[in-house]
Parts: sequence; C-alpha cells; structure tokens
Amino acid sequence: MAKPQLLDLFHTLSPPAPGTLRGEYAGIDYFGRTEDTIEAALTRLRSGDTFWLGKAFPGVEGDGASGDNRIHNPDGTVSRRDRYGIHRGTSPLDGNPTILLKYSDFDNAAGGIGFLDEVRQVNERLFVCTGTPEEGKGDTGSFFMSGPPAPFVGPDDPTSELLS
Repeated sequence: MAKPQLLDLFHTLSPPAPGTLRGEYAGIDYFGRTEDTIEAALTRLRSGDTFWLGKAFPGVEGDGASGDNRIHNPDGTVSRRDRYGIHRGTSPLDGNPTILLKYSDFDNAAGGIGFLDEVRQVNERLFVCTGTPEEGKGDTGSFFMSGPPAPFVGPDDPTSELLS
C-alpha cells in the first residue's frame, strides 16, 4: 500500500476505546515501498545500532499517563525510554478523534522537535499510527502496532525525561 492510500485508511479509522491500549505492542515501521526506503531500513538494521521494537501503554490516558518506546540496543539489551504523554484529542491531520502520543510532555529528543504520534484501531490486535514533527504540522510518517501485547513494564527510570 502506498503512503497516500495508507493515510486514506488512517482517516477512516477510529481511536481505540479507553483502556484498550494496555501493555507492550510490537512496532512495525512503514518503510514506504520504494527501493530507497527499503534499502535505508535494511542498512539501519544491519548496522547493529539501536532499533525500535515497539510501544508500551499503561492502560490509562490523560492525567499524567505516559508510555514509552522499547529500543533494542547493540549489546542485545532492551531499553524502555523515549517517553510520551497519552491523550485523547483531536487529530491535527484530519480533525477526527484520536489518541495522541505527545513526546513534548517529556524531555527527550522527540519532544524537542514536537513529535506527535496518533493511534487508530483496525481491530483488537492491529493499529495504524502516524508520526509527525512540529506537533502534527510536519511531514507525516506511518507505522503499525500489533498485539497481543506483553504486560506493561514501564520506563527503565520513571524519574527520567521529566520536564523541569
């Protein structure tokens, strides 16, 4: 599926019901379907550097609720970091209800560029998501989350990445 068709699908989907996102979901990058984007992804995976495994959710949203990203490290360990606030709100992409994952709620690299993810549900195990810098005003990328989720663990350091 090409990027425009994937975004068209995203616009037709609804956000998950409150409490649905609970646990650690597998993340699947959408590499685009062009030779260049697939080669870039393969180069990143072959490099042995860190790579993204997925996202984690505590099962609540709003009122300070936060999730984290699971990152595979070169030494084989998994870090839980790059936190985001979890909010129900209106999508800056299409004006529809959505789940917003707001990195600027925390002090991390993604928050520094105003990165904003959105989550919409396909079925009980599949979610189509977008990621956009500048609080939803930049160039939009896409990714997927898949379950069933593993139990929620939480960030490695719950006091990390807090804004001053």
